[in-house]
Amino acid sequence: MRVTSITPMKNEGPYILEWVAHNRMIGINDMLVFSNHCSDFTDIILERLDELGLVRHMINPSVRKQNARHHIELVRYVNELPRLRRSDWVTHIDADEFIRVKVGNGRLEDLVNAVPDADAISMSLRTFGCSGIDGILPDDGLVTETFRWRKDNNKSHAPVKYLARGGFPWTKFANNSPELAEPELSRVNWVNGDGTELPSEKIATPFKRLPPNMTAFGLVDVAHYTIRSFKGFLLQKDRGSANPIKGIKPTEPDLEDTMRYWDLYNCNEVEDEISKAGNPDLRGAVAELLKDTELADLHKASVNWHRMRAQELLKNKTYANIYRTILSRHEEVFPQVVSQIDD
Repeated sequence: MRVTSITPMKNEGPYILEWVAHNRMIGINDMLVFSNHCSDFTDIILERLDELGLVRHMINPSVRKQNARHHIELVRYVNELPRLRRSDWVTHIDADEFIRVKVGNGRLEDLVNAVPDADAISMSLRTFGCSGIDGILPDDGLVTETFRWRKDNNKSHAPVKYLARGGFPWTKFANNSPELAEPELSRVNWVNGDGTELPSEKIATPFKRLPPNMTAFGLVDVAHYTIRSFKGFLLQKDRGSANPIKGIKPTEPDLEDTMRYWDLYNCNEVEDEISKAGNPDLRGAVAELLKDTELADLHKASVNWHRMRAQELLKNKTYANIYRTILSRHEEVFPQVVSQIDD
């Protein structure tokens, strides 16, 4: 069973090896990763992984077209590729998203066997907050173990990603949901994370989230590490948007808008049981990747780059104000888990 994933990526160096190891463990065996304008060794890490046969790394076509809307340009491009139609299953998953299968042995083949008639599975996202973490990551830290607190969204709207059959006649593999023409609506079997069929009026048009009565996490969910740590968030703002508003030139982040985003996604309401339990197999898989000396050196260099860049940003008045505001606000709403990691 070939499972193809589509991923845009920029400056995600410290997190790549864990993400690749996780995807391989759950059965994603055809990772297409498209990078743009990296300065933290992300593109070189991906090149090495490509040389080892673990991912397929390409430059995002947005670079050649000089289009700052990298996600949109990528979706246009990949839908021209015959490769997606030749895959058994296709997903669009970002570098801060981890699919978690909760049936069988935790692999995607177990998920599709649990819903054998499904043509598409909408996977609802669990939004993880910063868990009180200040620095980028501890030296041997995993994202999936470091950030353990998330939104309690069992009864709320949740964004979605998807797993869709490559051979079904979709009109487009988009970011959050595949799209289909009206004549195919009557014959598609599209289910949610519990395996419950979604109503035709919902799937008739592209959608980014499911309402509370359709949101489900029983068979599968996606852990979404939207902001990561305090300093990790500064790096995210520094990286810029992958889908900026057309015609608007990038500027330094506005404090009010930045904190509105932080408050929206810094969800630390419940401790996630899967994260709390940890995953020794994943830790072992990452250790196996690090046996490649070139990968190990690149990973270390990227982590160091992120730590040094965070210190540089803190010398900037705008970023220093964001950081101070995050610290003060976080201590007010979630003081019990504030944890400093020495960078």
